[in-house]
Amino acid sequence: MKPVVLCTAPLHFLPDVKAALERDFEMLYAFNEPPEKVASLLPRAQGLITNPGTTFRYDAGLLSKAVALRYIITPSTGRDHIDLDWCAKMGVYVEALRGHEDVIADIHSSAEFSFALLMAMIRKLVPAAEGARQGRWREVEDEFRGIELHSKKVLLVGYGRIGRKMSRYLHAFGAEVAALDPLQKQLDSWVRRVASLEEGLPEADIVCLHVHLDPETRGMFGARQFGLMKQGAYFLNTARGGLVDEAALVAALESGRLTAAAVDVIDGEQGSVIAENPLVRLARARPERLTVTPHIAGLSVDSQRKAALFALASLRGYFKVRFDA
Repeated sequence: MKPVVLCTAPLHFLPDVKAALERDFEMLYAFNEPPEKVASLLPRAQGLITNPGTTFRYDAGLLSKAVALRYIITPSTGRDHIDLDWCAKMGVYVEALRGHEDVIADIHSSAEFSFALLMAMIRKLVPAAEGARQGRWREVEDEFRGIELHSKKVLLVGYGRIGRKMSRYLHAFGAEVAALDPLQKQLDSWVRRVASLEEGLPEADIVCLHVHLDPETRGMFGARQFGLMKQGAYFLNTARGGLVDEAALVAALESGRLTAAAVDVIDGEQGSVIAENPLVRLARARPERLTVTPHIAGLSVDSQRKAALFALASLRGYFKVRFDA
């Protein structure tokens, strides 16, 4: 019998990957379904391909329905949408892209999007496009005047896969790049290493977050860190919302400490009312100050295909061992 795998990740635009999964597994699908639907399918599932972009977490309450579950694969680097403590207690193995450098080195979407969002922020592209849509033109140019990236000092907090690629884009545009990452022994030749936020923040025109969310990094950017930043600086976060104290970010924007910010992530994305998030509310009221996008940095056909193929290979490898034993 084929192992039963429940997939909540989107596969409808990848028919070849979907067909390959269906050759090897009995597939159940629940993309964009509510948690109640997922819970109804979980009792049969031996494997689970998660969608990290759901509005709910795969917490103990939901996963407790999965009485046959042995393996979870998430086609993402982050695992914060999964209750890892429950999985460890129940002997359910959780696999993610993180640590598979051979795979993620060839995934470029998140870095490309981060750079695009940075450029949109400093050139006010989102409010300018909305202004044109409303019939406003050069008579309001003072509202949409941005800055050049060339010669600006950019601090990358985190120099892993995305931070390293960002540094190359920034260098090509003539920015001066510094990086904070004690785990990286080797930086690119054009990157200056800083030892701490206290050293790097006061001189940076633009600060970009590219670190994983874990107990050590949660809330790493708060009122103190924003207070250390140069007056009128810019702030970008495409990593995880939990890295930032959102009230402190709102205060820094409203006080003018920051000229603008752009985020692709918010805190508590699973289980929260997105429209009521303080960053989303501010973006509605002051789009020239804050741009919020709906966690789409990794959403390209190319990157999701590569991640889905990784999930397919991981499932094949795991269940071949299990079922041949």
